[in-house]
Amino acid sequence: MQIQPVPLSAGEKLHLQAQLLNAVEQSISVVDLTGRIVFWNLFAEKLFGWKAEDVQGRNIIEVLAAPLLMDSARANLGQLRRGEGWSGEFPVQRRDGTIFQAHISTSLIQSEQRTLISIVGIPFNSAEQRQLQQANRLLAEAGALLMDAVDYEAPLVTLAQLAVPQIADWCAVHLLKADGSIEQVALAPAETAKRQAASDWLQHDLPHDDQDGLPAVLRSGEPKLVTAVAPEHRATAAAVKSYMIVPLIARPQTFGTITFVSTESGRRFDVNTLALAENLTSHIAVYLDKARLYRESQRVNAELEQHVGERTAELRQAVTQLKQSEEMIQTLFRISNKLNATLDVETILDELAQEAIRIVNGESGFAGLRTAGGMTVRKYFRRGVAIPFEHTWPIGQGIPGWVLQYKVPYGTSDAADDPMIQHELAINAGVRSIICTPILDSAGEVLAFFDIRNKQDGEGFTISDQDLLMALAPSASIAIQNGLAYQQRLATVAELKASSWQLQALAADLESAREEERTHIARELHDQLGQALTAMKFDLSWLTDRLEPKDAALARKAKTVTAQMDTMIKTVRRIATELRPAMLDDLGLAASIEWQASDFEKRTGIACAVSVPAEDLPVAGDAAVALYRIFQEALTNVAIHAGAKHIAVKLSATPEALTLHLHDDGRGIQTKEIANPHSLGLLGMRERAKRLGGTFDVRGAPGGGTTVTVSIPVKPVV
Repeated sequence: MQIQPVPLSAGEKLHLQAQLLNAVEQSISVVDLTGRIVFWNLFAEKLFGWKAEDVQGRNIIEVLAAPLLMDSARANLGQLRRGEGWSGEFPVQRRDGTIFQAHISTSLIQSEQRTLISIVGIPFNSAEQRQLQQANRLLAEAGALLMDAVDYEAPLVTLAQLAVPQIADWCAVHLLKADGSIEQVALAPAETAKRQAASDWLQHDLPHDDQDGLPAVLRSGEPKLVTAVAPEHRATAAAVKSYMIVPLIARPQTFGTITFVSTESGRRFDVNTLALAENLTSHIAVYLDKARLYRESQRVNAELEQHVGERTAELRQAVTQLKQSEEMIQTLFRISNKLNATLDVETILDELAQEAIRIVNGESGFAGLRTAGGMTVRKYFRRGVAIPFEHTWPIGQGIPGWVLQYKVPYGTSDAADDPMIQHELAINAGVRSIICTPILDSAGEVLAFFDIRNKQDGEGFTISDQDLLMALAPSASIAIQNGLAYQQRLATVAELKASSWQLQALAADLESAREEERTHIARELHDQLGQALTAMKFDLSWLTDRLEPKDAALARKAKTVTAQMDTMIKTVRRIATELRPAMLDDLGLAASIEWQASDFEKRTGIACAVSVPAEDLPVAGDAAVALYRIFQEALTNVAIHAGAKHIAVKLSATPEALTLHLHDDGRGIQTKEIANPHSLGLLGMRERAKRLGGTFDVRGAPGGGTTVTVSIPVKPVV
């Protein structure tokens, strides 16, 4: 629902305008061109002491005793008609006869009936002007004091002294500290003996008054003006008439206050005085904040410089330590390389002892191994010279024995009275200080040790020396373990070689015995059993001839037995030949290989192409037998595994070696079959060749067959 405005009547409008003019805090009067007063507002009554009804229709020149006022107004009438204002300062008189300076401004009011002039007057108070000038002068002096101030406490004291008595009887400056407490940094006047009560109130009461004192202003950031102190107020006892507390504010933080106090002068502070004080304080706050920031920056810079200095010292110390660590790492790396450059344990121990003596600046020392009896050493070093010395410390005896028992370093700087030292040992004569360091293996057990004696500068060994030797121990452990492992490997390899030679010799003896046994069995079969079977065959033939006329059935049976006897004779001959072909001894290796290939072809149907030298090969019997047996085994493998249709065999000879080459066109042997430890046939052939110092090689290609090559050094028959 909208409310429609109600239009005002002409009378109501005039009444409203009059009320508005009466509410203005300036004297407003309206006159005609002759100077007769037609309007006089309430502030004009207060300022000049004349009631409106008393001056109505009278000439303003007579009322104010200002003859020049209307003359000046009429002289500038043209300016007023153009809508421009005009103003000036004139001495005017109140009804009680007092004269004061007023600032008068005029403007033209044009109506339909006549032309009027409005006159607005503002009293020009010379005391206030002087006060403003004093405040400006004080502000300039404060600015000069605080412009370049670093230590602002002294300028604030001077500022307080300047404010007294120009603005107030007393002036105090309080600043808020970092911990929240309030500190008075300036108070004027300095001589407080005659006014001790006011001084005490400023120093002790005002900072703790939460309602009308400093805490309230610091908390709210708003100024406190007390124009007239109430009789019951604590300030009354200090003869305080009026006071104002103005906050110091910057960025926008309230960091202090300036308090102005009126006592014996009896002056009363008002809003105008407060405005001047606020203007002064706001400018001072800027300077103070700058000084506080500068002081804070100086403090921060000082702390920063101190921190930088401390950090620089720390960095220098760290750099020094880093350099020392780098040098130590390089030293340890050099020693580690030196120790690991050899696998001889005795050499490692000698180098370890000398390097350990050198890096801790010792006079003598030694290094030894843990043995079944304890910690054992074979020599010690004094000033670079090796001196034979063999000794073993059982566990728990002497310093090395103690180290063996507890697995930690042992150090003493009072060797003469140390209970662990065995003074009867010659190497302990003249000893002042000792560091004995264990060398642990990968399982944490004591592997070895090194013992360093007598620092050359006469002082005892330090914790740093002990740490350095402990850092050396792991490198020594690796080198010693490598050396021991290498010695163990050498011993194992030697044992394996001896075992291998023994096995080879045994295998050779077994093979020779086997061949001799085969030869013996073959001869027995051929000579004894063969001859006996042949004789029995002749006897059966004679018996058959005699039985045939008399008993045909018995004769037929005898013929059957004779046929079986022929088969048996052939079997015996075949077995004897397989055990030891007589032709190998009678006709030689070439003829035996040709015969074996021909027999193989008859039995298996696999075609064999054989190439052998035209002349017999004068080789030792063991070489011929080995080649023949390898050839037999190779043919057996072809028959069982290859699936071949053709075999090419070549026997060749040079002055240095006899070589047998066999190639089939079968499926081709695979690599995993060659490397299979269960391929006993290949192992047997390889061992036969190896036993005679020869070589054996077998190769295959999928679908390309298998090639066997055997080469045996020639040993001519003597």
